Amino acid sequence: MSGKYLGPADRQVIAQEWAAYSSVAAIADKVGVAKKTIYEELRRGQDGKLDHNQRPAYDPELAQRRFQENLRRRGKLRVAAGQ
Repeated sequence: MSGKYLGPADRQVIAQEWAAYSSVAAIADKVGVAKKTIYEELRRGQDGKLDHNQRPAYDPELAQRRFQENLRRRGKLRVAAGQ
């Protein structure tokens, strides 16, 4: 993985591995991130449905869309008056 954030290609790998019933640790090793990152990403991509393994389904397009929305919502830091 290059850069600071997961990209669409990384999210596709997560989706494929999650659908193949891989563990979070195995997915984290494959993508090159911490397990916590994978858990957060799986939560970001949940749509409320279960997959064929009866685990929460992961949608990489939904995760990417939510990521982009969160980036836009951040905005710029404001400096308090008088500083």
